[in-house]
Amino acid sequence: MRHGSGRASRHLILAGAVALAVVAAGCSTSGASPRTPTAAPTVLVPSTIVSAKVAAPAVPDPPAPPAVDTSALVQISPLTVVAGLPGIGDATQRHVGGASSGPWQTVTLLRDTVAFDGYRHPSAVGLIPGETLGQVPTVLPVLDARGNGWVRVMVATRGALPSQDRSQVNGRTAWINAADTRPSSTTWSIHVDTAAQTITIDDGTGPQVYPVRATGSASTPTPAGMSFIVGPFWDEPGTFTPRVILLSSQSETIDRWDRPTGTAVSAIHTSLLKGSGPVSNGCVRVSDEVLDVLWHRVPAGTVVTVT
Repeated sequence: MRHGSGRASRHLILAGAVALAVVAAGCSTSGASPRTPTAAPTVLVPSTIVSAKVAAPAVPDPPAPPAVDTSALVQISPLTVVAGLPGIGDATQRHVGGASSGPWQTVTLLRDTVAFDGYRHPSAVGLIPGETLGQVPTVLPVLDARGNGWVRVMVATRGALPSQDRSQVNGRTAWINAADTRPSSTTWSIHVDTAAQTITIDDGTGPQVYPVRATGSASTPTPAGMSFIVGPFWDEPGTFTPRVILLSSQSETIDRWDRPTGTAVSAIHTSLLKGSGPVSNGCVRVSDEVLDVLWHRVPAGTVVTVT
């Protein structure tokens, strides 16, 4: 027992010495830096933050189109130049689902209607006649619609002469009172490719591509961008352009080439002229067979895109 107790005592003494040596080494100012006890990590406990949902404030409808004295307003037509009409910008024709006559929205004017430059703070800019050139009902492509009866449409007039500001000639729009219109629509769309010298016609059953005989020359190009079909017009047989489908656009390089009307209107038409390719003043010349596809079939208000 004594020997066992002695050995146990020696073991305890040795263990104590080792412990003191470790403590001494840890407290020593020479050699390795003293070890700083590591703080316990902070534990973040997420809590659910409940915030009351507030509905976005309703945007009030604009005021209804105001009554305007139309006696002094300029007529908006292919024969006139009307400053102050906004451009198209990046707008496109409005698509309406479920329309019986087609997905592309148009409106047919029931009477002469005032054209405004906006709908929030509207100023009257001109008067759009119920019939264009006194011959065809005025049908306009719709780009937008707002509360209280506002409709944004494309119009067939120039905002400036080419010699004044080429950028303002075509692509004019206006806000009008929906009460002066009847809703309409179309399945048709037309694309003219001046590089390929083709016209693509889609009547709603699928696109069909046809060659054209001529488009605008380099100095008098066919106006690019969006325009629309105004309607069909018939010149006497034997003239250079017997059948004409008038477009809303006009030349952006020539102020006037048609002396009787003082205009530079664009059109899709047949022609007795023999030139082909990029040689016209801006019109798109086609064969009788191609015009037959459009003649009295393509609805007014159909958008024509030229690239």
